[in-house]
Amino acid sequence: MNAERGTRNIRLRIHHSSLIIHRFLAFINHYLDDTRRSLVTVAAVAAILSTGAFLYFYSQDATNLYGDGIAHVNIARKVVDHPDDSLWQRYMQIGSPWLPLQTVLMLPLVANDRMWRTGIAGSLLSMLSFVITAVVIYLHARHLYRKEEDSIKNILPLISAAVFIFNPSALYMQATPMSEMVFMAALASAVYLLQRWVTAQSRGQEKESLCPAAVPGRLALAALVMSLATLARYEAWPVALLASGVVALTARGGLGSRLKNATYFSLLAATGPAYWLWHNWAIYGDALWFLTGPYSARAIYLQNRANLGWSKIFVGNAALDLLLMAVTVAVSVGPLVMMLAAAGFGRLIAVRRRALIEDAPALLLLVPFFFHVVSLYRGEIQIFPLAAFGLLNVRYGLPHLLAAALFAAGAVPLFRRLGGRRAIALVCLSVGMQYWYLLSDGASQLAVYQEGYRYGVNARPARERAKVSRWLKEHRHGQYVLMQTSALGPVVPQGGLLFSEVIHEGTTRWHRLGDRVPADVSTIILEEGDALDSRFGENPALALDMAANFQERFSAGKIKVFERKTMSSGQ
Repeated sequence: MNAERGTRNIRLRIHHSSLIIHRFLAFINHYLDDTRRSLVTVAAVAAILSTGAFLYFYSQDATNLYGDGIAHVNIARKVVDHPDDSLWQRYMQIGSPWLPLQTVLMLPLVANDRMWRTGIAGSLLSMLSFVITAVVIYLHARHLYRKEEDSIKNILPLISAAVFIFNPSALYMQATPMSEMVFMAALASAVYLLQRWVTAQSRGQEKESLCPAAVPGRLALAALVMSLATLARYEAWPVALLASGVVALTARGGLGSRLKNATYFSLLAATGPAYWLWHNWAIYGDALWFLTGPYSARAIYLQNRANLGWSKIFVGNAALDLLLMAVTVAVSVGPLVMMLAAAGFGRLIAVRRRALIEDAPALLLLVPFFFHVVSLYRGEIQIFPLAAFGLLNVRYGLPHLLAAALFAAGAVPLFRRLGGRRAIALVCLSVGMQYWYLLSDGASQLAVYQEGYRYGVNARPARERAKVSRWLKEHRHGQYVLMQTSALGPVVPQGGLLFSEVIHEGTTRWHRLGDRVPADVSTIILEEGDALDSRFGENPALALDMAANFQERFSAGKIKVFERKTMSSGQ
């Protein structure tokens, strides 16, 4: 009886949702022109799917699986929840090596306790980025396919948008507080804005606008958004560098004009990397700390090289690195979609070879792929995309969905002998079958989902942190907690703590810790081998003080919780 009632309720909700969508589409169809109608439709469909995917994964407790995602919202919370009043001390919580754009954008949201602890603060930012990216892909594809036959040129941009919007991996990642979607939105926007400037240059903006001054304005806007992209993920740094070359190639006028425009763009786009170099120098005394510091990718590899020894076979092997990166993209994007994108890209090169420079910015979306290949070649990152043997950084394949979505629609004209409608139907059916296959074992079996689950929930360190968090929620009393919050960061939100109650590595009190544990510290949490554990091991006086005043109350694997003896005896 209950099952029948539940089924009936689901049907009613689906019916009501379909009525809302139908009325919305009828409204925009009546009041908007074709271009705005399509644009609003893309944004609306992306927003509806984004919200639906988030609600589904949130109901499964699956939006905050990634340890990195928890760390992202924790960093932002440290800024707003820092025990010191100094603005500089708050600013220092941004730290390194993660770039700061996502952190800064989350600051207003993480102030809300529930949004921080659940990761919703980061999820909302990812969801907004997802919708922005869908709209930008549609706009870019509308430009890219403007010269196609009238029967298909208005449909191809919608196909590009659909390839992105309906991708299962993208729908999952946009429900999480990870940085991929923020980066994709910034990169896609920067490349599209650069494309608009190139179009204005090649066609003569004077004929299209009453304000010729808009041309350098568009270039400045493109450069500033590119600068934001460089503060989202490092993959944007080589894109910004090569974008300066695109500006030099496409600028109108002589050599002097080209160099002037390229320099203008480069200086604005370089503000992001220049700021980040200053940030690392100001805090750590080394502008390259993000490359050489203890939390850099190379340092983490050295710390875990016993488990990552297999990755040595990819260092210095370009062919194997290309293959590995291609497999990684295929796992997230889908091999059939990749083939359609490759076919569409090849056709674009063949058909537009003489006028390809007009669409040169679109090629910049391919740069992150080769950046990852070079990083694998140099041993700076490690990726393993096969679920049967373990998943590592498989999410690195997701940003390449931008190029795949943009170029996949270009495969439609290859089947024009079938007729326009049949060619469109064939490509759409292929994409649909690919995405159905990715979801055939359930959303929880997506590689990007499994990566977060295996390391953030099912791995031994994650299980130990979860046990400690549950114990703290039930038993902890007192004032301050002394702990290192890098690896143990999830214990803070999950254990009911506040960063204002924690003396951690980002506070001045941590660095002033001498031979005695501060009197207002009621709890010490150590993980074997972490910085605090090493500190007690290197300072006998501090270790003796802890032994005299604290006793172990709980342990889970390598993690131990100590409480003051006076407090413990009084409970």
